[in-house]
Amino acid sequence: MLENFHLAAIVKDRTETRLLQIPLSGELQDSLAESWQSQYDEFIREIDEIEFNVGYQPEEHERFCLLNYELPDWLAKENSLSIPHLDKIRDNELLNNSVKGIVAFVRSTQNKELILFQNFTRSHVIRPMISLILSSDTYKSVERPGLTLGEKLSAVYDPDAGKLIFQNFRYVNTFLPLSDFYKDASDQEIRDVLSHRRLEPEDIESLVAGANQWFRKRFAMLRDSPVLNDFSAQQIQSCSNEYDVDIDISQDKIVFPADKPKAKKLLQFLNEEIFKGAITETLYETNSKKQADR
Repeated sequence: MLENFHLAAIVKDRTETRLLQIPLSGELQDSLAESWQSQYDEFIREIDEIEFNVGYQPEEHERFCLLNYELPDWLAKENSLSIPHLDKIRDNELLNNSVKGIVAFVRSTQNKELILFQNFTRSHVIRPMISLILSSDTYKSVERPGLTLGEKLSAVYDPDAGKLIFQNFRYVNTFLPLSDFYKDASDQEIRDVLSHRRLEPEDIESLVAGANQWFRKRFAMLRDSPVLNDFSAQQIQSCSNEYDVDIDISQDKIVFPADKPKAKKLLQFLNEEIFKGAITETLYETNSKKQADR
């Protein structure tokens, strides 16, 4: 069984990403260690590790593998010994939808440090007066918010080898930065994205000429995203209200601004990089539109 099991939440707000401790009772800690051991065994059992290719949808037995993956600063120095010293997660972090992922820091039976990840969406939050719990044949509301955990891992990181394995890029990119591994979009590919039926660009050639590497990666991500195909301009605009993104619509199309700061914020929003699942609230496998396992 996994040892020294400690759980933390990845919390994002407008200015930073933090890890916050999820305190566990001794009994629950042991129970979760056993459950996550099973999830880990299932995640790595008889798999083929393949080179990351964003255009490829892995089979059930395949996992993308990134070697020499550098963890972000907010995560890089943490391990199963440091997590108990982190600040604890509070009610408001659950209720304002700022939790983006769940992380388990553990030691294997070989005393090897591992980091295990699950995704987290707003549907995982147990909310007072909304979530009902059965007690003595009667449903009651909880008094304080809580959370539910998934049954499958999203990613595994081996700190000693610097190796990250995962199966779905868009799924994991919501809580770990993976965009640097995305191939840059060419000039023509940017033009193709901006010519989408949902978009009304103010100046295509200006956007192409001014596209640096950051923009080219995000245009490539948007090209492979289901958002523009699956949601109307009005639906996307209505989702932007609480995320500090101004979206203008012209003839049922999203106006894509030529102004670089505005264009950057719009790309972040459309790629769901500002907040996890800002439009869909769930994640789908890019090619198949099949809802990802939670």
